Amino acid sequence: MKKIISLALFFIFILGIYFKDYLIWIDDLGYSIISLFISDSVTAIMKFITFFASPIWCVLFSVLVIVLWKNTRKEFILNLVIVFLLNYLLKIIFMRTRPLDINIINETGYSFPSGHAMISLAVYGLLAYLLWNSNYKHKKIGTIGLIALIILIGISRIYLGVHYTSDVLAGYIISFSYLLFFIDFIYPKIKEK
Repeated sequence: MKKIISLALFFIFILGIYFKDYLIWIDDLGYSIISLFISDSVTAIMKFITFFASPIWCVLFSVLVIVLWKNTRKEFILNLVIVFLLNYLLKIIFMRTRPLDINIINETGYSFPSGHAMISLAVYGLLAYLLWNSNYKHKKIGTIGLIALIILIGISRIYLGVHYTSDVLAGYIISFSYLLFFIDFIYPKIKEK
């Protein structure tokens, strides 16, 4: 049921891309709230936070997790490859241009869905799932920290003016649907081998 709801929400956002007036209020509302906090110090923090979903960091982070948590090797590598390819494919399909007049930093490529939102939810979400199901003593704190990081990464992309709010929300929705599928169907098959 969760998968169906999240996929339905994603398709609503897809329709919004073609009927732009439908999503303008979401994009405007999200940016107008976040832009209230624009300052030099907040910008420095947001640039730091957004780095934690950059392709370079996600690869390095995945390698670090694999080295420290050896029994997660296959699922972390496969998860990272799938989410990168999925995001690339969706960007090519929708070809939505990035915001042009609110950029604090410059990015290239298409805007929809947010790669940082998708990748952060897939990578840190999988880690949160594995952590939550582990025997680690502080797993609740770790899981809450990972969820907070995922949310802050999405906010940073809107704040920095490189994504519309709907890009980030769609990135989260599709990545959540994908991660549920990965955990329910792909992860058990990897564990069996």
